[in-house]
Amino acid sequence: MRSVADMARYDENRVPRGTSRRWEVLMSEDQGERSPARRRRAIDVCAEHRILREIPDALLREMPLLDEGTTLERRHEYLDLHDPARADFRAEGGEVVKPGQRVIARTDVSVEAWEELRAACDRLVHRRALPRAS
Repeated sequence: MRSVADMARYDENRVPRGTSRRWEVLMSEDQGERSPARRRRAIDVCAEHRILREIPDALLREMPLLDEGTTLERRHEYLDLHDPARADFRAEGGEVVKPGQRVIARTDVSVEAWEELRAACDRLVHRRALPRAS
């Protein structure tokens, strides 16, 4: 029988080549967990966009912006703050939010907030508000 002194410690053993069918746990030296980045909201960028200037702050606080690199879902409605003439649009599914682009998804806001955004786009481009299908 081998004594404990004769046995190599786990971290001194050579790692075999190929698949070993063993799972190893890697320990991170980083003790603190990283908190996820806070999602930007319309209130954070309201000074940059004329569309948002007349919308009450309470509504702006509940409007999250999509993160850069997010792929827009097919047939879902979005509003691009940089393009008020386009107002709300349905995505084709291949679009991606570009760096610096500010996009709001209809599914992320209340009906009241969405209607306020569309009305603000209409006012900004001097478009007569037409009744829209919901």
